[in-house]
Amino acid sequence: MWSIFPILLLFVLGFILQRTKSFSESTIAGIKRIVSDLALPALMFQAFSTLEFEKSYLLLVTTIFIVCLVMVLIGKALAKPLGMDSPYFPLMMGGFEMGMLGYALFISVYGVEHIGKLALVDLGQVLFVFFVLMALLIKERDGVHNKKVLLRQFVTSPVIIAIFAGILVSLFAKDLSPNPLFTALGEFIDLLANLTVPLIAISIGYGIHIKGDGLAKALKTILVRKILLVALALLINYFLVDKLLGMSAIYRYAVLLMFLTPPPFIITIFMKAGDKENADYVDNTLSMDTLVSIISVMVATSIYT
Repeated sequence: MWSIFPILLLFVLGFILQRTKSFSESTIAGIKRIVSDLALPALMFQAFSTLEFEKSYLLLVTTIFIVCLVMVLIGKALAKPLGMDSPYFPLMMGGFEMGMLGYALFISVYGVEHIGKLALVDLGQVLFVFFVLMALLIKERDGVHNKKVLLRQFVTSPVIIAIFAGILVSLFAKDLSPNPLFTALGEFIDLLANLTVPLIAISIGYGIHIKGDGLAKALKTILVRKILLVALALLINYFLVDKLLGMSAIYRYAVLLMFLTPPPFIITIFMKAGDKENADYVDNTLSMDTLVSIISVMVATSIYT
């Protein structure tokens, strides 16, 4: 539990910097750009280059992809009974914010040496976000499926490029002889990756804005999402990770941690310009769920073994 405390302090620091207006919005935007284009891709490469993969693990990857998809469908089914009239409610049900939060929390608790395990757990939801969620977001924004935009976003994403490069390294690097150039490149990537956690924590803390309008909808979304996903995480861990696949305990911890994280922050990027009501709902939900997720992970890592 206490291992997350330094991360929590970084979030608080970011929030204090926001309230004291120590940085301009353009400065924070620049920091986020460093994270998204450099530091986070380096961390993703680091994670996926240490991927430990067996064919049987495809079942876990596929299961998590299906869970994300089913959560969107559940969101559609629950929207009317719960009085959730926003078209973004179902989209907030599926996917997890791993890049900008989950990895930072995991590293703070379990250490960077186990990051390859988290990468395996994360793979199914990464595929969901880039192939399903982004398509649904573009359709909601533009009214049509735009395959060209989706494909361009996918192939030009530094994170996706880093993930595929990391997977290739994990498959073929074991056959390479030690080389001073590769060692130097590895140290360079490690230095970039080490920037990710503090910069992400501060920038997310800076970006937390909770507004009174739509607060009830945000709380309802978080409550429904957390109850469903915690139940699913425990079922997946018991029947799939433990019983069927016999994977080590760290994979159980990774699954639960991921299922406790908020919806993907990318949702805000693909919203219609000028849609203030839905933007406030999504921003409120993501900001509050970030705080709830940090507290939930602190509690879960203390009691879940």
